[in-house]
Amino acid sequence: MDQVVMRAASTAGSALSKYAVRATLGSARRRALDGVYRRAIERAVNEVSGAEEGTTGPDLMHAVGLLERMVSAAAEGDLPLLESEEIGNGATMRRWREIATDQGLDTETFPLPFEKLVDRLLRDVAEEALRTAVDGEGNPLFPAVAAAHLADLRRSMRTLSRTIMPDGRVGKVLRAAYEACRDRDRALFTPDVLLALLHLTDNSVTACFEALRPGLSLKIAGSLRRFQDTPVGAFCPFEWVERAEMRQAQMYAWVHNAHAVNGPLLLLGILDTPSSTRDALATSLGEGIEVVRHAAMSRIGPVVQQRTPKINFEDA
Repeated sequence: MDQVVMRAASTAGSALSKYAVRATLGSARRRALDGVYRRAIERAVNEVSGAEEGTTGPDLMHAVGLLERMVSAAAEGDLPLLESEEIGNGATMRRWREIATDQGLDTETFPLPFEKLVDRLLRDVAEEALRTAVDGEGNPLFPAVAAAHLADLRRSMRTLSRTIMPDGRVGKVLRAAYEACRDRDRALFTPDVLLALLHLTDNSVTACFEALRPGLSLKIAGSLRRFQDTPVGAFCPFEWVERAEMRQAQMYAWVHNAHAVNGPLLLLGILDTPSSTRDALATSLGEGIEVVRHAAMSRIGPVVQQRTPKINFEDA
């Protein structure tokens, strides 16, 4: 470890000292996760500071402490153990700015560039998690081979999942939402996507909320419609695959061998992608959000196509 970071680790209240104390507490999984986060914090600070001129020892000590506060406040879903192309995108950075703000931190006055620090932290968490998972006893070649295969599998999964498009019903309501925002010159946000899904004619997403409480889908839809009157920025053209919840839904579709992204799959994409909408739903529904997620999971199978009615051909 760099000598300056070692000094930071000895500072009372720093990330590394807190994780050192916690290393003896909790379950084996919790201890392993804390070890991953601790090493990722060390690496992120070292890597980002190496590219910044004039970084001082106090700067590094401050950066370590700030990262610890954010990591301690973040949910496990905010610290993915597998590297994803979601790292570095706008939604991820907005989420981490929210975490920082909730902790009373000003991202503009960080001792190291905030976005670089978060980007490096998330990538280092994934790398340290992978190293921890495969670095066991046995064949000395296993860690390197397993890591290479896993990295290749991740690339293949991302590539293949991008070929899975929304089904006809989902495509129709998404087009309507896109055109409505475009015509009003209003940016499209996750609430617009969720409201579109509640308009599906097969009621597949409505049923997921109704599984928790009858009438809930109407209340959710009412809140989403009121959101559409909120002043937001101007509309910017986009492709649906650019949106994080769609990419997450495509990945789930690939894993579950679905031929297209249906409503429940895109709902899962929303529930499992960091956003203010997801957080607001979690706050409103509490543990009930797991009921909604389970209902969506039970509806992600391929749609049974109607068979062609019997037809008789006359003899030629």
